[in-house]
Amino acid sequence: MNRRYTTANLTYASLLTALAIILSYFPEIPLAFFAPWLKLDFSFTPLLILGFSLGPVMAGISLVITNVVHILGGTTSGVGELANIIVGLAFLMPPTIMYRRIHTWRGAIIGMVIGVVLMALAGIVSNRYLLLPTYFGSDYEAVLANMGLTVNGYLWAAILPFNLTKGVANALLTQLLYKRLSGVLKEAQRDVTVQNNNKK
Repeated sequence: MNRRYTTANLTYASLLTALAIILSYFPEIPLAFFAPWLKLDFSFTPLLILGFSLGPVMAGISLVITNVVHILGGTTSGVGELANIIVGLAFLMPPTIMYRRIHTWRGAIIGMVIGVVLMALAGIVSNRYLLLPTYFGSDYEAVLANMGLTVNGYLWAAILPFNLTKGVANALLTQLLYKRLSGVLKEAQRDVTVQNNNKK
């Protein structure tokens, strides 16, 4: 990274990370037709925009920071946040890496499609081995049975479509906002360049 852009980049990253933290709490939209405790949020949108702008490493760092902050208001002792990091990495890495290599919207869209699919699969794995035991205890199969659900039914009929919906929603919102917000970064970078040139 060019040093003269460091301040602009870090400021941009900090703002988008702060926005991701806010969006992880509000708005949370209940999708009761999947399960009443599954809520759609748009916290991955600023992180994906950040990844497109500054690369996958910055997106990953911001994802971790967002979830570490979220632990303070969480109730799962970090297990929910760990699951969110796993799901988030599955969603964020394919499009940001693809866009880095194929710097076109075609590359970004292909990456986002891959990311949404991997996010849905990661959601199944993280729920099966992390979230279900944490939220419902070791006897989670019996708890689900009392709700009229089987484990596989819950994972494939609720978790899979929920994460597909969340992934598509965040990807579409990113596509709508990226050009505008990336323009803010480019303008800030130009300002830094002009300031540095004036100092010479």
